[in-house]
Order: sequence, then C-alpha cells, then structure tokens
Amino acid sequence: MSDGRNASEAFRENESGLIRFIAARVGCRATAEDIGQEIYVRLERVSWAQVVNPRAFLFRIAANLITNHKEQARRHAELNEEAMALLWGRFDSATPERHALAEEELTRVWSAMEELPERTRQVLAWSRFEGLNNTEIAVRLGISSQAVDKHLRKALDHLLSASRGEKSLP
Repeated sequence: MSDGRNASEAFRENESGLIRFIAARVGCRATAEDIGQEIYVRLERVSWAQVVNPRAFLFRIAANLITNHKEQARRHAELNEEAMALLWGRFDSATPERHALAEEELTRVWSAMEELPERTRQVLAWSRFEGLNNTEIAVRLGISSQAVDKHLRKALDHLLSASRGEKSLP
C-alpha cells in the first residue's frame, strides 16, 4: 500500500462496510463479526507494499471467507445429520431389545470417544455439547477453522465406525 497506511488502519476504515457485506451473505451479525475478526488476524500476514486497492483486497478476503464459512456450515450440517441418525435414527420405539441394543451401541460409542486424542475429543464436546461453532473453537484452541473441521470429521468418522463395530483409528 503506497500511502503508508497499515493493515489495521485499512481494516478500521472499512470494518462497518465489511461487516454489513458479510452479514448480508451469511445472515448472522455474530458470524459476520467472527469472520471480520478472522480477516483482521489474516491481515498480519499480508505484505501491504504490494496491495494496490486495500478496500477491494479486504472485500476479496471477506468473499473467500464467506465461501469457506458456507462450505463448513454445509459439511457441519451433514456431519450433524449423520451423527443424529447414528445416535437416534434407528431406535423409534423403546422395546427391551432395542433398549439393550442402544445400551450396547452407547457403550461402543463411549469407548470410541475415549480412544480419540484429547484435542479431538475436546473439539467434539465443544461442538456437540456446548454448541460452539468452528470459529469459536478455533479461537479457544489457537488453530484454524479448517483444523477444527478436520478434528470433527475425524471424531465423527471414528464414532460412526465404532457404532458399526469397526475399528477406525490406528
């Protein structure tokens, strides 16, 4: 950026417009603010000397993060649907046999959770039991949202395998 401004100044000048732009596309002001925070964090790694149009650059980052967010939300919904089907879908009436099967499956799933690495187990717990989104978990752990998504996929794949009586972790 040739006029000497830094990333922080460029962000602050465009922040309200960015947040409105993001919120209009994701439908949630809180998510828009989370994505805005992620933009700000990413700006620390940018060489501003090569940025010709800071506003366009910031909005391009926002558009890319919106795309990533929507893809993660889609995958998250798929994983959640699969997990719900896994845990509740097959047991529509409480016969003694189904109760026994459910207890066996719960025992397998619980054992499988204990086999998960601590961080993966923590990500799963925060996501499923505390309702945190990937961005919130990423901030808590100091990792990327993509890494959180990988932990969730690993956990759910392992739990699904365990519920089928298969082994998935090495």
